[in-house]
Amino acid sequence: MSVVIVDAAGGPEGGAARFKVELRRYVAGSGRTDVQIIGLGRRVEPAWLLRRETSSSASNRRVALNNVSFVTPGSERWTLLRNPLDFLTKDEDANLDPGLRALGRRRIPVVHLAARRADVLVVPSTAMAKRVSRTLPRVASRIVVRHHPVSADSIPSVPRESFILCPVIFAPYKHMISRLREWVAAADGHIDSGIRMLVTAEPSEVPGDLAAHPLLRLVGRISHAELRMLWARSRAIYFPSALESFGFPLAEARVNGQPVIACDSELNQEVAGPALCGFTIGDIDSLRSATRQALHSNLAPDPTPFDPKSYFDWLLGEPR
Repeated sequence: MSVVIVDAAGGPEGGAARFKVELRRYVAGSGRTDVQIIGLGRRVEPAWLLRRETSSSASNRRVALNNVSFVTPGSERWTLLRNPLDFLTKDEDANLDPGLRALGRRRIPVVHLAARRADVLVVPSTAMAKRVSRTLPRVASRIVVRHHPVSADSIPSVPRESFILCPVIFAPYKHMISRLREWVAAADGHIDSGIRMLVTAEPSEVPGDLAAHPLLRLVGRISHAELRMLWARSRAIYFPSALESFGFPLAEARVNGQPVIACDSELNQEVAGPALCGFTIGDIDSLRSATRQALHSNLAPDPTPFDPKSYFDWLLGEPR
């Protein structure tokens, strides 16, 4: 039997972890025995990259989920490129946290070199395709845009309550402290006094004045199962990060029929579609308007663009 090797090393949280939830669910539900997932729980480091190359030569297709393509010849090499930090503009790089910039100097050359060896480069949005094509123009013909998968029943159907959920990891490049301060300024005294925002952050990640603010409630870094229940009960989603390649919260909101308060960008318009309540970063009035729009929106679920079976049948190849 031909085997499909999937390298799932790295990505222990955030969108990468969310993607692996869908992958494992697909494999279990399809009963496929030709898909071999490797690297779960491992870090993407030189020792692992060498080991995976030497242990996957007999496969029909090799798929790297972690931005670093397989490089040795043989079976097809498919790679997911979904880290925008590997394909920044000069202005974006200049504004990056110095620590992240230092890490990038070690990681980015490896990602770019490996990408040149891939047969197919899969990106989750048109905006990410433009990033990769601008940085590596010679690989443009091998780039395919496919939205990440999100199951239609990924969020339970329960009555919604009077809170907005902010399910964002507090990475430095997301500037979440500033985004929370902006929302508090926009909302305080201007929206229903019973509305609260639940934020997936620990108190140590947030300044004391924000942690104690009556409009905010910090729920910590919770499990996927706990997050699903909060998501189901929330009236709207707040996802203000401006530097993304996809944004699972945007897709989850659209699939679940929930409005999402997010930047009015090309990426967010593409992924969130009719669920987007867009605002301009730094414009308090537009953020207030977007919040009001979200709290009064009534949306139908729209799971079609993110169908997992269609996605994984294509990514992994249909069983032979």
